[in-house]
Amino acid sequence: MRWTLSVVGLAGLAGLSVTATAFVVARHTFAEMWSAGREAHEQGDSYVPDVGLLLLLIAAGAPVLLAVCWLGSAALQAAHARAVTGEAEPTRWRRLRLGQVVAVYLLRWLIVCAVPAVTFWLWAHLRPDTGRRTLLLDVLTGPAGLAALLLRLSLAFAPPAAASGAGPVAALRNSWRLVRRPGAWWKTLAVSASACVLTVGTFTLLFHTAGPLRGVVRSAVMAFGRIDNPYIAHAMGLLAPAAVTLLLTALATLPVVHTAVALLHERLRQGRPRRPHTRP
Repeated sequence: MRWTLSVVGLAGLAGLSVTATAFVVARHTFAEMWSAGREAHEQGDSYVPDVGLLLLLIAAGAPVLLAVCWLGSAALQAAHARAVTGEAEPTRWRRLRLGQVVAVYLLRWLIVCAVPAVTFWLWAHLRPDTGRRTLLLDVLTGPAGLAALLLRLSLAFAPPAAASGAGPVAALRNSWRLVRRPGAWWKTLAVSASACVLTVGTFTLLFHTAGPLRGVVRSAVMAFGRIDNPYIAHAMGLLAPAAVTLLLTALATLPVVHTAVALLHERLRQGRPRRPHTRP
C-alpha cells in the first residue's frame, strides 16, 4: 500500500505540474478571451473565442500525461507482480525492471493499435466517399476492432512476465503462448472484463460524486486566487473533478487489477504442461 500511495502521489504531482505549466503559458490567452468577450457583450455583439493556443497546449500536454500514466501503471504492475511471486516490496526504482515493463507497454500498444490504424488507412483510400466518423465507427466495431481486442487479451500477461525478468519481446511471446493454452483464454477474458467493469464503474461513481467540486473550485479560485477571470476559474473547475477522480480510481482499482493479472499469470505459468522426458 505504501508503494501504491507513493506512485499515485508522484503521478499526481507530475500531472499537476504539467497542468500548471499549461495554465501559465495560456494566461495571456485567457486574459484576451475575457477582455474581448466582455467588450463584445457591452457592444451587444456575439463573440467566438480563439482557442488555437489552448488546443496546441492540449495536444502537447496529452502525450506527457499519457507517459505519466504509463510509468505509474508500469511501476504498480511490476511491484504487484513481484509481490505475487513472493519477492519483497521494492525499495528502489531500479529493482522494478521498470524499463522492461515500459518497453512492453510501448510494444503492446504499437501491436494492438497497428491493426485498426492500418485498416482505417486502407479503408480511407478504398472508400473515399465514406464519412470519417462512420468509417472510424466501422473500423472500431468491425473485424479490425475485434482483432485489436483479441491481440490485447493475448498480450495481457506481458508486463508481469517482463517484471519477472523476461525481455520485452520474450514477455510478449510468453503471454501469447500462455493465453493460447486450453482454458486460459476464458480465464483471461473473465479477469480482463472484470477489471474493465471495476475500473469504469469506480470512475463513473467517483466522477459523479466529485461533481460539486466544480463549483467549489471555481468559487475558491475567484475568491482566493486573486484572479478576476472567470474563464480560468471555469477551466480549473472542469479539470479538478476529473483529476481527483483519476487519482482515486487508480488508487482503488489498479492494485486489485494488477494483482489479479499477476496471480493468473503465475498460476498459468506454473501450470504449464511439461514435456515428457525420454531417455536416449
